[in-house]
Amino acid sequence: MVRAVVLLLAFATVVAARQDGDPEVDGKKASEWFSTLRNDASPRKRAQAAAALGPLWLKHQHKDALPDLVRSMKVDTSAAVRAQCVRTFGTLPADTAAVLAKEVAAAFAEEKEAAVRKELALALGRFPEVAKKAVEPLSSVLKDPDPVAKVAAAEALARAGKDAKESADDLLPLLDDKEKPVRQAAVFALGRVGPDNPSYVAAALAGRFGREPDVEVRREVVGSLKLLGDKSDVVVGMLAAATADADAETRTGAVRTLGFFGPSAKAAADPLLKVATANPDKGLRLDAVRALASVLGPDGVKGRAADFVKVMEADPEFEVRLAVVEELGALGPLAKGDAAIVGALRQRQSDPQVKVRQAAAAAVRRIEKKVDLKDAEKK
Repeated sequence: MVRAVVLLLAFATVVAARQDGDPEVDGKKASEWFSTLRNDASPRKRAQAAAALGPLWLKHQHKDALPDLVRSMKVDTSAAVRAQCVRTFGTLPADTAAVLAKEVAAAFAEEKEAAVRKELALALGRFPEVAKKAVEPLSSVLKDPDPVAKVAAAEALARAGKDAKESADDLLPLLDDKEKPVRQAAVFALGRVGPDNPSYVAAALAGRFGREPDVEVRREVVGSLKLLGDKSDVVVGMLAAATADADAETRTGAVRTLGFFGPSAKAAADPLLKVATANPDKGLRLDAVRALASVLGPDGVKGRAADFVKVMEADPEFEVRLAVVEELGALGPLAKGDAAIVGALRQRQSDPQVKVRQAAAAAVRRIEKKVDLKDAEKK
């Protein structure tokens, strides 16, 4: 009784004015549906009544719809009825579902039937705020023999984000699951739950990449490694190798992730240079130029200016040449007096493409700009 009162008070925050009448759904009054759900001996009829609670709330905001939905989800003796309650819950708006978060999480924790737990995992994939309160039962579903249940639980945990960090230990074994959708969902979730030991998780993902035959899972690994942000030698080495992957999307993801890592990924400079000079994809060559400058840092770019100049002089696409001009120009006063850099940029002032010519002129001005000593002292 106390729980019902608390629920009613909570639901009052969802709508300012609730419906106290007896609206009709599918040819029956609300009071008939509630009576059927609470008292009918037939599980089939109770399941029909559970389905009717959705429109009774969505269309009429009936005061008894949500309390009865939660009650039957927890105490109905039929797994089919409880499962239907969960499916009805999945049709609710996110703000309404959030009000039910604690009650649904409690129902999940108490639920023993695998089919109902799978439905709960599927439903919670829609509602991050509810999933955050059901991390423990969701993690237990990861051990379910049903691949669909494991995928649903992993995706729900991913939606919960960093609130689900303790689920990482249960997600890791799924990296070697025989079913591709399970592996992919586990990789996706591990990049988003914010584990306490990201280096350990990142190393496991990098190892999975080396064993993984499926291209979609390999792509997912690269994306999750970027989200984890671990810049260990193992991860950088794996990503460096992935810049030559057979899959174009994987190559692009690896190049961009290395650029995102910056100087911590300096060991990947040579593979990135190879992409910048030899890959047939213009867009990937451009990404590789940017990533190479990022991992080297200004001093590294200056030290390997000859490599950048070769790319700038040899690439047939002006966008790639423009990227090199901009990266060399970004050195500013650091490149002042470097005849090779300044000379190469001056030559680009005769480039066939006007944007490259303009960028080269701006780069030379930036490099040769006189420094105001008083202003420098102030800075």
